[in-house]
Amino acid sequence: MKPLIILLVGWLLLPARAAEAPNAAEVYRRAFEALPKLTEAEGQLLRGAAAEVNAAQLSQKLAPALALYRQAARMENCDWGFDFEKTGFGTLLPHLSPLMQLSRAAKWEADRARPSDPAAFAAWHDDLLRSSVHAGQGEALICGLVAANMRQRSLDAICTNLTTLPPEMLAKLGRQFENIQPLPSFQKMMLAEKAFGIDWFMRRLFELQREQQAASAATNFAATLRLSAVVGGGPLGLKIGLEEVGGDNFWLGLGQRKHGIELVSADIRKGQAVLLKGNQAALVLLQEKRIEPISLKFIGEAMRKLLGEELPKDLFAGIGSNSTEIVRQMLETSDIMGALAASADAPVKDPEAWGKQIEAATTNNAFARQLLPAVGNARSRMDALRAQEAMLRVALDVAREGPAAAARSRDPWNNGAPFACRETPTGYELVSQLTRKGENVTLRIPRR
Repeated sequence: MKPLIILLVGWLLLPARAAEAPNAAEVYRRAFEALPKLTEAEGQLLRGAAAEVNAAQLSQKLAPALALYRQAARMENCDWGFDFEKTGFGTLLPHLSPLMQLSRAAKWEADRARPSDPAAFAAWHDDLLRSSVHAGQGEALICGLVAANMRQRSLDAICTNLTTLPPEMLAKLGRQFENIQPLPSFQKMMLAEKAFGIDWFMRRLFELQREQQAASAATNFAATLRLSAVVGGGPLGLKIGLEEVGGDNFWLGLGQRKHGIELVSADIRKGQAVLLKGNQAALVLLQEKRIEPISLKFIGEAMRKLLGEELPKDLFAGIGSNSTEIVRQMLETSDIMGALAASADAPVKDPEAWGKQIEAATTNNAFARQLLPAVGNARSRMDALRAQEAMLRVALDVAREGPAAAARSRDPWNNGAPFACRETPTGYELVSQLTRKGENVTLRIPRR
C-alpha cells in the first residue's frame, strides 16, 4: 500500500497544468472596464504635457484600474484568446489601446512616487515592463511596436532618474531588466506577418468565389465528396467528416491534409469551410451539409471585396483581373517576406536604408509595394529600443561600479566591441554603431 500512497500524494502535489493557470488577460479586461473617463486636461497630463490637474484626485480616480493592471502584470500566463490561424491579422486586437492608456498612467504614478519612495518607483516600472511582455504576445508587428512603446516609457524614466536613485534601487532595477523577457525578435515577427498576413490572405480569397462557379461539378473534386458530420472543440478546433463516393470515410481538422484534400479555412459562425485539392477549391456549407465547387477565375474581383472599397488604386496597376499574375505576385511577396525574416537574424547597422533597398527591389510587385514600405522603419524602431535597453544595463553597472564597467559592454552592431562612452557637459552618453534617422543610437545619462 505504501507505494500507492506515495504516488497518490505525489500526484496531489503536482503543480497545476498551464491550461488551468490563472489568465492575466481576464484580469486586464477587468482593468479595462475600470478605466475612468478622463478630462482633456487629465489625458494631456498622462501623455506628458503640462496641464492644470489635481494630481491626488486623478490618482484616486485611476487607482481601481491600476490595481488590476498591476495584478495582471505580475501573472505569468496571459492568453488574449485570438487565433491568427483562423482569422489572420484581420483579428481585432482591442486590448492594445487600453494597455497603452494604463501604461501611461503607471508611468505617471511612478514619476510621482520617485522623489519620496524610490522603491515604489522601481516597483511601478517592474510591473510596466512585465505588462509590455504581455502586450507583445502574438508576434504580430503591431503587438511588438506597442510593447516597444510601453518599454520605451520605462527606459526613458529610469534613464532620466538614474543618478538620483540609491545604490540598492540601482541593483534592483538591474535585476528587473535581467529577468524581463526580451521583445519578440524582428525575425519572428516577419515570419508571423508572412504566415498570417499574405499566406492567410491567399487562402481566404477562395471563400469569396461562391457566386463565380465556373467550374462544373463534373470536373471538380467536390463532386466526389459528401459531408457526413461536423464536430467542434479539441486541439484542432472544428473537424469535419467526409465521405468519398466509392471510397473511404475520413476526418479533417484545420490545416490537415488527407487523400490530397486540405481544410484551409473554417468558420462556424458563417457556416462555411474551404477545401483545396491541387489547383481546385470547394466550399463546404456546414449547416446544409453540402459541398460545391469554387471558381478561381475572378480572383481580382474577390480581392476587392475582401479588402474593401478603400483598396489602393495602384494595387492592380499592370495586373487588372489576370488571376494568374495576381497569384504569382502574391506568391512572390510571400517569398520576399520569408527572405526578409531570414536576413533579419543578422544585425543591420542602418535598418532604414535596409528597408529602402527592399522597396527599390520590389517596385514591380503591387503587393510588395503595399506591404513592405514600413518594414525598415519598424525594424529601426525595434532595434533602437533593444540597443538602448542593452546600454541601460551598462549604465546601471557604471552607476554601481564606475566608468570601467562600460569597457565590458558589447555592441551587437559593432561586432561585439564595447559601446562608445564619452563625457558630455551634463553627464555622459553611451553610443551604439546602430543608426536611426541618420544618427547613432545614443543613451544619455545625467550627472549625479
